[in-house]
Amino acid sequence: MWNVLSVTFIVFGVFLSPSAIAAPDSRPADESHQKESPTTEHKKKSDEKKTDTEPKSTDAGPKPAPDEKAGKSEEPPSAAPKTEETGGKKAVTSLNLTIKLALMASPSLFPFEMEVELDGQKAVLTGAVSSEDEKIQATEVTRKVEGVEAVANKLTVVPVLRSTLAKKQDDAIMHYVKDRLSKSETLKAVGFEVKSENGVVSLSGKTRFQVIALEAAEAARHIPGVRAVNTDAVQITGKE
Repeated sequence: MWNVLSVTFIVFGVFLSPSAIAAPDSRPADESHQKESPTTEHKKKSDEKKTDTEPKSTDAGPKPAPDEKAGKSEEPPSAAPKTEETGGKKAVTSLNLTIKLALMASPSLFPFEMEVELDGQKAVLTGAVSSEDEKIQATEVTRKVEGVEAVANKLTVVPVLRSTLAKKQDDAIMHYVKDRLSKSETLKAVGFEVKSENGVVSLSGKTRFQVIALEAAEAARHIPGVRAVNTDAVQITGKE
């Protein structure tokens, strides 16, 4: 019996030799630590994320003070003062032209043709007017022009000059009124007679329709220089 037990322990001892028993513990220490709990892994990952999201400081040390010269060079250059655009050309004027324009601005002197010459700062007036009052007025207008120191008035007084000029103006008015009426077939068919005296136009003729007389008067009304239109001589008659 004892012998049987001895043999059994010997065989069991062979299978349970120190090398076989120590084998499980012979794994490297680092390999045993490779597997960690999920909680530990999650904590490590969260720490790594925090590290990644934190701003990395690139400053190796205190920033050097900016160079004053470099700062000045980066400033935009100051704009040059603006000057008004004149085109580089001077205005061309003359005293005699200024005097002529002043004479033409007077309604009573406007119809007359007058010339202006300069003798230094003295203005010399030549031409014709229809009255002594107009001659005096021409002198006064000229004296008011800046730069004129004296006036030599050599204007000639021609009493019929104004009526002569008015006649010329009436002739021009008649011409323009007739031309205006001829552009309408209806008014042209009537054949109105046209006269003008001191800017007052008189129409004469025959028509069945009063509205045609009105149309003719409206046409004459738009001619420059016309002061009024008289249609008393227009006969409104029926066809015989």
